[in-house]
Order: sequence, then C-alpha cells, then structure tokens
Amino acid sequence: MSAGRIAWIDHAKGIGIILVVMSVAALGYGAPEGGVNWMLGLADWARPFVVPAFFLIAGLFLHRGLFGSAPVYFDRKILRLAYFFALWLAIETVILNAGAFSQGLPGLTRLYLNGLAAPQSPLWFIQQLFLFYIVTRAIRRQKPARVLAAAAGLQVLAAAGLFQSGWSVLDHFAANFVFFYAGYAGASLAFGFASKAVNRLRDLGWTLAVWAGVHTAFVAMGIAGLPIVSLILGFAGTFALISAGVLLARIPAAHFIGDAGRQSFAIYLGFFIPLQLLLALVKMSGIFADTGAASLAIAAATLMIALGMHRLAMETPLRALYVRPRIFRLKPSQASGRGSLLVAPTQPDA
Repeated sequence: MSAGRIAWIDHAKGIGIILVVMSVAALGYGAPEGGVNWMLGLADWARPFVVPAFFLIAGLFLHRGLFGSAPVYFDRKILRLAYFFALWLAIETVILNAGAFSQGLPGLTRLYLNGLAAPQSPLWFIQQLFLFYIVTRAIRRQKPARVLAAAAGLQVLAAAGLFQSGWSVLDHFAANFVFFYAGYAGASLAFGFASKAVNRLRDLGWTLAVWAGVHTAFVAMGIAGLPIVSLILGFAGTFALISAGVLLARIPAAHFIGDAGRQSFAIYLGFFIPLQLLLALVKMSGIFADTGAASLAIAAATLMIALGMHRLAMETPLRALYVRPRIFRLKPSQASGRGSLLVAPTQPDA
C-alpha cells in the first residue's frame, strides 16, 4: 500500500468498481431467449447504493480546495475531468461505432457531439462529477444544511417521477447531487464512523449482515427506488460499503480489492470498451449455456483487461490516456502530481 493512503477508502472503492463492472456486464448480456441471468439480480441489488457511494466518497476531500485558489480548483477539479471525459468519449465513439465510418467524419462528429450532450456509456459519471464540482464551488458560501435539504428534496422529486426533464444529464444531477454534497458536508461524520468501526471489528460482520438482509428485502419487494426509500438506501448502503472497506482492509487475502480501488480511475475509464467487445464475442460464440456465468466471466476478464491496459500504457506515451499531460494543465497547477477519480488525502487532484 502506498504511504499515506487510507486503506478503507481503497477497499470501499474496490468493492464499488467491481460491482459497477459486474452490473454493466449483466445488463449488457441480459437474459436472451427468455432465459434467467442471475447476475441481473446482483445488478438490481447493487443499484441503490453503488453510484451514491462513489459520489459521496468523491466529495469527502472537497473541503481541501473548495475555498482555495479559483485557478487551481478549476484545473484540478474541472479541467482535469473535462480532459478525460472528452478524450475517452472520442475513443469510445471511434471504437464502438465502426459502422459510422461509412458516414465519414460528419457522422462520427455527430455521434461525438451527441455523447457530449448526453453520454450513453458509464462516462456519464465523470460528466456528473464535472458538474458537481462547478455547482458546489458556485454555492460554497451557502449554508450546508440548506443545500443538503434542497438536494435531498430534488432527489425525492426525481425518485417520485415529478422531476423528469427528458435530458439525462439533468436527471442524473437531480438524482445524485445530494450524495456528493453530503460527502463534502458530512466528511467528518464519515471519517468518524470509519474510525470507530476500526475499533469494533467484531460488530461489523453482524451489522453488515443486518444491513444486507434489510436492503435485500427492499430490493426483493421492488420498492428500493421509491421516494425517501431510495434516499435512505443510498446513504445506508454507502455506510455499509465504508464498513466493508474497514473490515476488508484488515484481511490480507482481500488485498486485490484494495488494489482495484487504488486503480478505480483507470478501471472506470478503460473497462467499457473491452466489456462491449467481450459481450459481442461471447454472444456470437455461444460458449456459455448459463447467462449469469457468462456475465460473471465477462466482468472478471474486463477487470483484468482494464488493469492490464493501464499497466502497459503507463510505460509508453499512451500514459496520456490516464495521466493528464502538462500541456493540458494550467500553469499554476503544473507542479502538482496526478490524482485519481476518487482521491485519497495525500494524492493531488491535478
């Protein structure tokens, strides 16, 4: 483990990114010909808390730069995400839309612009972080309690179907900003919770078991997405993920989860393309009789490929896919190092 990192954050992020890849694989493979894909059940189970947890963790260290230099904040929090979003959207547009080459450059350009306006891939998460950083900076002097109340109300309206703009970017914002802002406003609560959990490891297993049972019941009853319920499950699941991170950080055999968490940015950027290609290959081959097993195998292979891509790229000029070159940084911030999508305290954000 790198010096200065917080182990439970790495493990919580690791669990989260693994669940994200598994869920996308399950949803992508589906259940063809009326079959049953048990991995879809996992995707449904994880949906209420995985994205909220990622956003909340992303907000935990926002206080370090929110009231600081505007150019540095813009460079490290906004321009950085814009760079990776624009770059990987271009890569996905070219690789995953081979048929559009028949339309020439105008066709690809149209697809790219559509992706900028409303991304269809998991890159929407990075776009949302971009917007969250902008909005939070703009309202930084407002009382956190008022902002949280307003954001929670917006999430409830979105869950109730009373806020439907028809534009996915705005709808995602309404559904998720409360979790990001809660990470910022409640950072001390989250760190305090994790600190106390470290001293009560024996209780964590039972606590997680109770949470899992209650959470599963809500999902099984089909009410996990209801107003208020979805908000509660989002926060409860986030603290369950923190608890799991604390617990797994003390288990040497779970080091691979922490490794995945430390590289969650690289995985998130690079997993979608190989996953889509593997989905197509597996569907054509018909090698798996069980669709759930197919989804699980695709997810496992995707994780390994995404990590392998990152490792290989970092030794070549292709490292620009994961590390923003200095030419794309503002001069005041060029002396700082690179960070990760969900940063740890000692990692700069540039």
